[in-house]
Amino acid sequence: MPEPSQEITPPAERFASLDPLGFNGRIGRLRFLVWSTVLTLITVVTGILVLLAVNVSPTLGITCGATLAIAYVFISLRIGAQRLHDLNWSAWMLLLHLVPMANLVLSVMMLLMPGTEGPNKYGPPPPPNSQSVTVSAWIIIFFIGLSLFVMASLFALGLMATLINAVTSNTL
Repeated sequence: MPEPSQEITPPAERFASLDPLGFNGRIGRLRFLVWSTVLTLITVVTGILVLLAVNVSPTLGITCGATLAIAYVFISLRIGAQRLHDLNWSAWMLLLHLVPMANLVLSVMMLLMPGTEGPNKYGPPPPPNSQSVTVSAWIIIFFIGLSLFVMASLFALGLMATLINAVTSNTL
């Protein structure tokens, strides 16, 4: 007598695979924060190299800068679409980034709102965060909090106005 098969889904198959360069799939808050920060840091570093390239050859610098800008926007849209899919929202919501103040509200919601539990219409849930993603996210959150604290302290001490005046008058 054959034994009845028990269809138990292995733990690895209950989660979607990660695709940082695809529009499909879902990513959670911490992974969204880390991927966006890493993308921004890479763009800043390569942007500095593009500025140096402009001094060598303006045509080369402008071409590299335009390519970098297009790549940054494209990858940012893909990561944002995956985060919105985790919230069970359409990626068309990214068009709100073109509306003043709505872009800020959408960005904060994407960072703070938890994703839907279990599968949704955009697929299975994202895999749990690895230790490196969790540690990286907490480091980023620490530096964001530290920068907000420093800015609030400088405003409270009246030093921010002095610093802004010094920077705008080039007398730093």
